[in-house]
Amino acid sequence: MPLPQSITARYDVVTEQVRVRSYNWSLLAVRDSNLLVDAITPEKFEADGRLPYWADVWASSIAMACALRERAGLRGSTLLELGCGLGLAGIAGAQAGATVTMTDYEPDAIEFARCNAAANLTPEEHARVVLRMLDWRDSEAAGTFDLVVGADIVYERQSFPALIACVRRNLRPGGSFLVADPGRSIGRDFMRLASAEGFRLSEATVTVTHRGRDLSITLADLVYGEAA
Repeated sequence: MPLPQSITARYDVVTEQVRVRSYNWSLLAVRDSNLLVDAITPEKFEADGRLPYWADVWASSIAMACALRERAGLRGSTLLELGCGLGLAGIAGAQAGATVTMTDYEPDAIEFARCNAAANLTPEEHARVVLRMLDWRDSEAAGTFDLVVGADIVYERQSFPALIACVRRNLRPGGSFLVADPGRSIGRDFMRLASAEGFRLSEATVTVTHRGRDLSITLADLVYGEAA
């Protein structure tokens, strides 16, 4: 499909092929996301603290995508992706049969995720996808979901309380919050806080080969409350 002018006028883009086992995704991304970081002035960073992490393909999102494709019971369920970035995890969830809401607080991330969903999903799968803006600090719920997912989103300690509150607002009783993290110590801190806040934690470690490197990714499954 033709790329929107809102993307081509502002970004130098590349299509990155992500191939893992039998899975194959084609993702529109920013060619050099470091240039976006370099363009952020100290004043702009001071104002909102945002960095353009959404513009790249991360190993954690690949691990999450594979986990969703292989997760039992996903067909017919509802899934909310937080911090969707380029949209890989949400795309995989739709391919596995879920009805997916992909969210981010960056408008450009939503635009890229929209293009990637259209490029990778069948019409039937695409009909089960909604994209919308969402800031974790908002008190409004996006809905009630069986599964909430986030890939590489627990890297800022000050966001932890708002993230946990957002998950509680949007997760059905007994639902799961699935987090993919590259093993940072701050990620461990989040898991400890979530456990203290009433989430039941189980974890697995998977290896993802990304851009010629084998990377260990932690998949944390956090269940909150009892199923109705």
